[in-house]
Amino acid sequence: MTMPIFNISDDVDLVPAMPAQGRDGGSYRRQIWQDQIENGTIVAVWKAEPGIYNYPGRDLEETFVVIEGEAMYSQAEAEPVKIGPGSIISIAKGVPSRLQILSPFRKLATIVPKP
Repeated sequence: MTMPIFNISDDVDLVPAMPAQGRDGGSYRRQIWQDQIENGTIVAVWKAEPGIYNYPGRDLEETFVVIEGEAMYSQAEAEPVKIGPGSIISIAKGVPSRLQILSPFRKLATIVPKP
């Protein structure tokens, strides 16, 4: 049996993810794990360059921990707050959110589909 060990700062197996507003790219993700039996929960690393990333309300719940960088973050119509390393953010199903990435950014996210 092999023991999978990952380093969150490794830029291996990254694939393009959501582009920043007004650009063709800007973010990348690396899936670490996906539950194939229960509900399809995903654990992934997301890396982003400075820019604005708008997320409509989605059919999932996400909790993430900021590992690197700073951003202004808001949910729905709330005022943005500054987040950085150590910040833990939880996004409920259907809640739109916005990340204005201020410096190279990396997070570890757990995504739980909620059909």
